Amino acid sequence: MRVLLVLLVVNFLLPFLLEAQQITSTSEMERQILDWTNQERAKVNAPALSWDNRVAIAARLHSDEMAKQKELAHQLEDEPKFTERLSLQGARFSAAAENVGFGDDAETLQSGWMHSPPHRANLLNPAYTAMGVGIVRSGNRLWATEDFTKSVQRLSSEDFERAVAQQITSRRKSRGLRAMNVTASAQLRRMACSGESSGGAALAAAPRNSQAYSFNFTAPEPDQLPSSLVERMLEMPSGGYSIGACVSQSGNTGMTTYRVLLVVYR
Repeated sequence: MRVLLVLLVVNFLLPFLLEAQQITSTSEMERQILDWTNQERAKVNAPALSWDNRVAIAARLHSDEMAKQKELAHQLEDEPKFTERLSLQGARFSAAAENVGFGDDAETLQSGWMHSPPHRANLLNPAYTAMGVGIVRSGNRLWATEDFTKSVQRLSSEDFERAVAQQITSRRKSRGLRAMNVTASAQLRRMACSGESSGGAALAAAPRNSQAYSFNFTAPEPDQLPSSLVERMLEMPSGGYSIGACVSQSGNTGMTTYRVLLVVYR
């Protein structure tokens, strides 16, 4: 009787134990793929990728959709583009790529990606800094998505303005030039957020009776400044500038950029 009772308990718990083991195993496979990928990147001197939970959630959701629809694709019916899917989960990035696949186990998935030139190129691309993997089991098949991103610092508009100013100061210092006076302009910030592109309107932020130049550009990182702006900043022995920035999404791609209006004056 005691043996029968134990067997009944085991049979009752077995589906739950198997389900927990399955969930754990797919999670472990996701991390194993990250480790394998970084091992391959080390062989070509590409920097290691960090794990991004936001990216991983987007990848798992897509894998789940592929499993439900039994279709291998980067964009399923009524589903946003993959960069928008990443953005919806809170990922901030300036570049991204995606691999999808299905197989019996993690080794099969990784081998398939590594032996496919375009998938391998994504895996080894040194431009990417973060990765998220999502694996979903449907029957005996694993549906998998791995997304790669070049992460963008999570800066407010004000922080981005300060970071741009630091870049300008650093570049002038390297040329033996003194720092310029800088003013964070709420007026320019509002214009950047509104989409105003008029150079004349931006010049209103310059002091009266000064020789001024306006710059209107977008950048994902504060060190990615237009060459024309850098040249202007390095040819002026003194002077100042006003700056306003606004964080935005780049079109409908889901990628994060900052729009910057900057007025330089003598």
